[in-house]
Amino acid sequence: MRLKIFSANNMQEALSQIRKSLGDDAVIIDTQEGEGMVKVTAAVENTAPKVNPHKAAPPEPAPAPVKKSLKELEQEEEIEELDINHFLSHHGIPQSLKIRIQELAASFDAPNKLVALSSAIDVLFHFEPLNNNYQNKPIMLVGPPGVGKTVTTAKLASQAVLEGISPRLINTDVIRTGALAQLEGFADILKADVIEVSAPDQLDAAINSKASNGQLTIIDTPGYNPFDLKEMEELHKMITASDVEPVLVVCAGSDPLEAREMAETYEALGVRRFIATRLDVARRYASIISTAEAGDLAFAGVGLTPYLAKGIRQIDSMIMARLLTRIPQRKIFTSEERKDDDQ
Repeated sequence: MRLKIFSANNMQEALSQIRKSLGDDAVIIDTQEGEGMVKVTAAVENTAPKVNPHKAAPPEPAPAPVKKSLKELEQEEEIEELDINHFLSHHGIPQSLKIRIQELAASFDAPNKLVALSSAIDVLFHFEPLNNNYQNKPIMLVGPPGVGKTVTTAKLASQAVLEGISPRLINTDVIRTGALAQLEGFADILKADVIEVSAPDQLDAAINSKASNGQLTIIDTPGYNPFDLKEMEELHKMITASDVEPVLVVCAGSDPLEAREMAETYEALGVRRFIATRLDVARRYASIISTAEAGDLAFAGVGLTPYLAKGIRQIDSMIMARLLTRIPQRKIFTSEERKDDDQ
């Protein structure tokens, strides 16, 4: 079976492309509709062309020479020789999911293995990046303790400022010592306002106070324990206190099984998208893949750097494929090297 992804402005145009490329026997596998865009995955069975044994095949035309640098040729060879299984195994992707990704990647009529991997990821997962210009609702960042919700709040606010959008920050973390001071420190740099809310019934008033059109509102919440029923009930009250979109924040490098259970918990609270942080200090990304699969959550962005100005990067299937096939070098210091550093 040969699979191919088609993008068009509408379904009729996509079907026309499918018919032209794969013929009338093509089967629709998956459809995704976004703002002004339709993405359709179609497939067709591979059939051998009928050959007349009494008729000689016409000679194939000689391929036109392609001028490429040595560096480009080396990069293409590296991409073509990618061992997808090696990279997925390194990241600790669960065996059943690893097999699905590899089989789906192998079924695509792709120019190289990186594109094939990207196509498989595009079918299996969802990508809905945060867009400061089109956020209809305030964003409420939720997640377990220590995943970087406050820093992510500051990064999103920093991006908004760079795009000419005025952010409003609301802090509901009145439990952690210094939480408000940390957020206010970021806000001072960005010249943004911070409103403190200590109870769910105050949230709606805080969101609507001094609000203006085109203003992005980001709500930072405490780190609730996803395995504590009472704390999850408190978070549910906060989420439902106003018309907000809860966005889960998780950190890369955590245990995939723990990530799976947490994703299922937050999905039950109405979470549909998530941001993965600390990809720069992790060498294995199975936890964020498990988060996306278990809760059927869409990738909303990733944190690739600790710097606020770099913000939260938008992500798609190709960026995810490149992240999975790029293993950061591991440096192990010897005792002699540590002595040199100390000196």
